[in-house]
Parts: sequence; structure tokens; C-alpha cells
Amino acid sequence: MLRPRDPEPVRAEAGADPFASITVLVLGFIAVALFAAAILAVYTYSTPAVELPLVIGISLGFSALMLMNLLRLAMRRLRAGH
Repeated sequence: MLRPRDPEPVRAEAGADPFASITVLVLGFIAVALFAAAILAVYTYSTPAVELPLVIGISLGFSALMLMNLLRLAMRRLRAGH
């Protein structure tokens, strides 16, 4: 005869990582800003100086986001003892 299976251990739900949600949100804003920069690059001939601050802001935002993710990864590695 077959023996009944042992019940699966119940794991606690870890929940969504709030930092991952913030990262996805900021990347969405960056995508929209890049689309706006592309439209400004193509359709604005009279005010080309409008695009430069937008592109600089996008670059700084992306760099800050990547730096925060790297710091988060380093803190997790140090905390885990690897």
C-alpha cells in the first residue's frame, strides 16, 4: 500500500520587495522621459536647448538608481556573511 505523503512545510510569505517596486517605478519614469526626449529631438527645431537638461536628468537619475541598487546588493552580501 502507498503511504500518505508528509505535508509540505508551510513557508512564510516574504512579500514584495519595496526596493524592487521603487526600481521598477523609476525605470518606468526613465522610459517615459526617454520617449519624451526622442520626440523633442525629432520635432523641436526652434528650441534644441530643451532636450539637454532632460537628457542630463535622465542620465543622473539612472546613475543614482544603479548606485542605490549596487549599494543594496553590497549590504545584502555583507549582512549574509558571504
